[in-house]
Amino acid sequence: MPEIAPEPSAAECLDRSRSAVLNILVGVGLMIAVSGWILGHHAPEVALPWSPAAARRATFVALALVVTVAYTILRVVAGREALRDPGRRAARFFRGRVIAAGVAGLAVPLGFAYGWWVDPRLEAIAPFWVAALGLGFLALPRGHELDDFEEPMAREPA
Repeated sequence: MPEIAPEPSAAECLDRSRSAVLNILVGVGLMIAVSGWILGHHAPEVALPWSPAAARRATFVALALVVTVAYTILRVVAGREALRDPGRRAARFFRGRVIAAGVAGLAVPLGFAYGWWVDPRLEAIAPFWVAALGLGFLALPRGHELDDFEEPMAREPA
């Protein structure tokens, strides 16, 4: 089945949204690199007012919260139902994608804090990095997401 080219306003929205989300993913990648380098030279000697097990539970609960909020933003703000109004479709699509990727990126500093105070090993921090990158790539717009609406998207003012 041949691929149908999206309407010009949808193509512009997709390009702009992809660019913004990719910029966020580049920032996430840089945060991962810097935090990995710093934590590679760090041994946790900080005395926490709570046990490492409690800190581990708290940070993983916070990670689950970040994942849930980012995914919910993606599905509610940029979901099909929210995009029905052609006049607001481009703004909602862009905003939902960018905010979801930004919220997902919060997993990296959370992982850094976990590594700094609890466990700086790669296998301990990897879930935070994977969550940030995975949700960031999930927020990356795909062409078919703006297809099949009854009315074409309104053009945004330049």
